[in-house]
Amino acid sequence: MGKIQLRRSVMVQLLLSLKGIHELSPEEVMKQQLPSDQTNQIPGFIKKLSKQRDKGELGLSTNEIVILGNFCELTSLKSTSVQNWVKRDIKEIIGPPELGKKYSVEQAALLLIVKDLKTIFDFETVRSLLMKVFNTISDRNDDLISPLMFYKLYTDVLEQVKNVEIDNNRQFEKKLFVQTKRLLQKQTSLSEAQIDSICHVTVSAVLAVLTYHFQTRAKAFIDKESESKKIDNN
Repeated sequence: MGKIQLRRSVMVQLLLSLKGIHELSPEEVMKQQLPSDQTNQIPGFIKKLSKQRDKGELGLSTNEIVILGNFCELTSLKSTSVQNWVKRDIKEIIGPPELGKKYSVEQAALLLIVKDLKTIFDFETVRSLLMKVFNTISDRNDDLISPLMFYKLYTDVLEQVKNVEIDNNRQFEKKLFVQTKRLLQKQTSLSEAQIDSICHVTVSAVLAVLTYHFQTRAKAFIDKESESKKIDNN
């Protein structure tokens, strides 16, 4: 029985369910994706929130967001880090809890987006990128696209990456941009300039996730080789 690892596409479904706009409950989303020997690892708060779906959007504490984030593949979050983010580093991006003392699903999605971008960018760059999509970052009313829909957008692009040949950097980035634009044109009525802004940030997020993925694979490869040599020497 291993650690729960959910694809970002499944995390999107889970967040949509927590927001109350998915046909399945959060617990059902997880059960549908997990092998039978992992369903007992579904946290209690997910089961509790699944029973409260008729009350509207469900709020999350920072600790609950951390737990969800760590279920997502290639994501490692610490409670202390997230506490520092919301209180200091990206306080103006996240804003105060929107649902009483708890954070909204949109705020949770924003934290996951920040985590993905933060794997290779500093906070100043993260803020600059997010402002291209969310304008006044703490004001959801002037967003070009909501945080959750932006998270879904680059997750959808990531799902299609396996069909994109990495022939050279410029061509790869161009193909990602074209795929993103195609998805946006189907789903929104934004202007061409707004679509281009979202595309640029989406490609940056996708490349950040892929970079972290290859860094993780490289480290795992080195660790495996080192372990193999230790065994041989013994």
